[in-house]
Amino acid sequence: MRIGLFSDTYYPEISGVATSVYELRNSLIEAGQEVFVFTVSNPEVDPIDSFKNNTYRIPSMPFVTLKERRIGIPVLKNYIKIIKKFNLDLIHTHTEFSLGSLGKRAAKKIGIPHIHTYHTLYENYIHYLKIPENDFTYSLVGKFIKKFTKNCDLIIVPTEKVIDSIRKYKIEKTLKVIPTGLDLDKFRDVDWKRVEEIRSRYGIQSDDTVLISICRISQEKKLDQIIRFFRELSKTTSKIKLLIVGDGPAKTDLEELSEEFDLNDKVIFTGYVDWDRVQDYYAAGDIFVSASQSETQGLTYAEALSTGIPILVRQDACLKDVLYHKENGYGFTNKDDFIRGYHYIRERLNEDPNWGSYSKIFSKQDFIDAIISTYKEVCLNKSLVPILEH
Repeated sequence: MRIGLFSDTYYPEISGVATSVYELRNSLIEAGQEVFVFTVSNPEVDPIDSFKNNTYRIPSMPFVTLKERRIGIPVLKNYIKIIKKFNLDLIHTHTEFSLGSLGKRAAKKIGIPHIHTYHTLYENYIHYLKIPENDFTYSLVGKFIKKFTKNCDLIIVPTEKVIDSIRKYKIEKTLKVIPTGLDLDKFRDVDWKRVEEIRSRYGIQSDDTVLISICRISQEKKLDQIIRFFRELSKTTSKIKLLIVGDGPAKTDLEELSEEFDLNDKVIFTGYVDWDRVQDYYAAGDIFVSASQSETQGLTYAEALSTGIPILVRQDACLKDVLYHKENGYGFTNKDDFIRGYHYIRERLNEDPNWGSYSKIFSKQDFIDAIISTYKEVCLNKSLVPILEH
């Protein structure tokens, strides 16, 4: 099949959606499909290199209230003509904004199936628009999503949590849960020499317990809560460090908060790291931590577990089939529970250093099998049987 993927964020950007689309593209190619990616331009990427990989970057500009993200400015008429030449069998959008709109219109114009993955719980991101967060603005989000998905053939969501959210918008389209699968081999391919170098670089001693967070450092990730909880935890135990890996708009505020709490020697910010070897950073930690409730799937939680470290994370509906409380981690609800959870996991690790390392994670192969099966099903429902013979 010839598949078009449309996304406003893509590798080498760091976000759950960027990673998901990049992994989908790679997995589809490995499965013998032909994939064309349509995304925004990126100053760090040479367009010529992109074209060689069937990646087409639409001219874009920084988003007004979120400079690290870009919004495409496609001339729809021109690009639909270009897309038509690729003879696509199906379009799969991963955004409701500029590139999503382009993909949606192209699918309608060409007359091919349109599948959409709903990745983001936008009510958790309204603050970026600098507008009030209330029932009215939430209702606008619902109307926007409902309008975008009106003519989709299918909506894919990563977890049941997202179904519960999207149903509040009174969307009646067919929904299908397909979690993004992980490349388990990648996260088990740890370079232990590099892990030691990472710990040494940041002054981490061999007997330090390292709580680690790897994410885009933004308000909705609630890392300020983790730092506040960590301050209280550090009063109950010694030899602990908090390693925060990544970059984002909230990084400076969090650094100032750590300094205010006199935690400069315990809270470490690495800044941006290359995703290609991010597994070595996971392995440099002992316990993965997060207080976020904005996740639709919690890919970083699964990545941590795949690397072999337990998780200490706020209870959330997205954690079904990821967190098994007191078996591969601990789901906390407040500060005191966070501290109890840390000590519980620490005791288990003292008894067995490999505690929590086994988890049943939805793999890349599981994911791509489900995706291709879904593509074929949607195409058959559209009575486009010949495309299955490409």
